[in-house]
Amino acid sequence: MFRWSPRATGHNLAADTHVGARMGFWGRLFGRKTPAAGEVPPGPSKAWAVEPREALMRQVEALLRADPAVEKVERRTQDYGLDITRAGSDGTFFLDNLFADTRELPPEQRVQLIQRYLRALWQESPDSLHWEQARELLLPVLRASTFGMSLQKPAEADREMVGRRTLPFLRELLVMDLPESAMFVQRRHLETWGVTEDEAFTAAHANLARLPDEGVELYDEEHGPLWTVETRDTYETSRLLRPGFLASFASRVEGRPIAILPERSTLLIGGDARPELVARLTESAEREYAAASRCLTPALYTVDDAGRVVPYVHPGQDVLANRVRLAHVRLALAEYSAQKEELDALHAEQEVDLFVASYSATARKRDEFPISWCVWSHDVDALLPEADMVAVRPAAEGDEFFTVPWREVQRIAGRCLTPVPELWPPRYRTTETPSLEMVKQLRAAQVTFENFQAP
Repeated sequence: MFRWSPRATGHNLAADTHVGARMGFWGRLFGRKTPAAGEVPPGPSKAWAVEPREALMRQVEALLRADPAVEKVERRTQDYGLDITRAGSDGTFFLDNLFADTRELPPEQRVQLIQRYLRALWQESPDSLHWEQARELLLPVLRASTFGMSLQKPAEADREMVGRRTLPFLRELLVMDLPESAMFVQRRHLETWGVTEDEAFTAAHANLARLPDEGVELYDEEHGPLWTVETRDTYETSRLLRPGFLASFASRVEGRPIAILPERSTLLIGGDARPELVARLTESAEREYAAASRCLTPALYTVDDAGRVVPYVHPGQDVLANRVRLAHVRLALAEYSAQKEELDALHAEQEVDLFVASYSATARKRDEFPISWCVWSHDVDALLPEADMVAVRPAAEGDEFFTVPWREVQRIAGRCLTPVPELWPPRYRTTETPSLEMVKQLRAAQVTFENFQAP
């Protein structure tokens, strides 16, 4: 039996394929030339005589039709994917991620990776495993906060992926590490095993602690020591979840340890003593996050005084500090945008009249300082994102917008905003209209974008 979600984009939302396509990675990360999306890579392969995406489609079709268990292979008209019937089971295989993973590979390795993807689709579901077997396979992984959000509808609560909020706009999820893929643990699995979420995470972290760190190597010392975590087990970024892992680099870097994890199997660690290295990591994170098919975060991270991983804030108010801040804002923009899209679709399907406010951002004119903002119109039932500033429009007809820092909105009119605990990134429902006295106080607390001061 094989299973994959028709809502997935490129791979199963219930399973992450273990991918070994790393060729050309360091060149992309640090700006060295690699083939662009439409370029034909060097080599004698006849498959590249046609458009690359079409060539991959033909290869996959040929491999599928060579499988005697495959009964039907049809191209989808709306998506880059195939509808497949195999051994009586129907499903859809989207090819976008496979194309991203294979586009720089030579022919032999490309075929091997395609076959590996297909084996991951065919492998038996681990649903029948007992807890004693499953606990040895559990591992934690980091994903964006909205990853798999389409599985979190009320009617599918038992299929919600088990996760917890680890860092802003990121989640820690549980997977079962199988030979060809990592199957995400769902609520129904915990019920079958008869264990709690805490017990499952404890087992996963015990397994994480046993993973070797043989791929941690010094990359260069151009602007101070820069370390790569390239263990090639697809759990590179999971190391950041290990207590004390990032803090342990304090003696190996200059300044505080800082890390980037722009995509799921990439983790680089340096120090913040030299602005040149901070700038280099910031640029690399931005570029790889934008290019990756399995992007994670463009932001930088460090450790606090207790050794916990936290978002990195560069000291000062110069160009570099603003660029580091902008990376965090970009992550928030991406996640709030994805969340809004899902919520809008869900509300339309359920005929719910609830406005999902946008999370927006701007760069202040005088110093390019990034500021996020949202709109609160008092006559609209809405879900507000948590932003730096709120453009407030009182319910009285004719009143114009004025801007107030989020922290002041919460202080003055916090009782009008109710947190929605199931939403991550966080949102607040406007459950009460501010009184006239509240509006008066909000007006008194207003500031312009030019005068805004970050907390």
